[in-house]
Amino acid sequence: MGDCLLLTSPIRALKEEFPGFRISVLVESRFADCFKSNPDIDEVLPIHRKSEAVRLLTQRFDLIVNLHGGPTSLMYALTARGPHIGFEQFQYPWLYRGLLPPPDPSVHSVEATMNAFRWMGVRRQAPPALRYEARTSLTLPPGPYAVLHPGAVMETKRWEAARFAKFARSLQELGLTVVLTCGPGEEGVVAEVARDIPSPKLVLGPRIPELAELIRGAKLYAGNDSGPMHLAAAVGTPIVALWGSSDSRRWRPWNVNHVVVQNPFECNPCPGYRCLVAQTPLCIESVTVEQAVDGAKQVLALT
Repeated sequence: MGDCLLLTSPIRALKEEFPGFRISVLVESRFADCFKSNPDIDEVLPIHRKSEAVRLLTQRFDLIVNLHGGPTSLMYALTARGPHIGFEQFQYPWLYRGLLPPPDPSVHSVEATMNAFRWMGVRRQAPPALRYEARTSLTLPPGPYAVLHPGAVMETKRWEAARFAKFARSLQELGLTVVLTCGPGEEGVVAEVARDIPSPKLVLGPRIPELAELIRGAKLYAGNDSGPMHLAAAVGTPIVALWGSSDSRRWRPWNVNHVVVQNPFECNPCPGYRCLVAQTPLCIESVTVEQAVDGAKQVLALT
């Protein structure tokens, strides 16, 4: 989800440079809504299972750009007709018509993709903001509120539920209603957080357009390094990002009022599948509630 939303910035620059181009995006069907109503994208090609790739045989493009690099994305790229390019470090580089220079690992993911687009002819230097334009009817909480999303795929990115609850109570003391959200399978995490918060509002498993509308109306979004954090950036909501194992230089919120709450560790960043230096992930565990509250006060002061 985050990768899809981060792509909206370079695509926006590409469309501005070449407004006559017809741009199609191939994406897993569960993330197709990341591009819903995006005026820079002419066609979304959702794929639910690999067998659906056969329909790409009827598609022809002037250029096919593979930004992922795995064998599945290569298969999709080769199935559609047209010249295809990828990055130099991808598997089976001899199968591509052209190769993009490898991305700089020290810059933000948006900037790295923009560098590739500049190689293809985009002249804009500063990448634009992320974009999410879809609107949906949703009854929003009355008064100012904060959206907290305590879930994350990896344990090394997931702040403790008890700390989320204490942080939520501090936000309530600042006059904000607290709304807890979660993705599929994360209901248990939200229930654990909600247990220790007076009168929280729960929004469980919303679709991407509904979650976007909820976050768009919030005074503040707070959560771990995850897809909804990038959705908050795409709708322009101030963010408190609670950071663990991943590289905040590459994956922090893009072009939005935000604070990354992170403590320095020599082992950071790491792949994040498990902590490699301790029994539990010290990086995310080191983030205190006081740091999170200070971050919230900083971003709220700028709204």
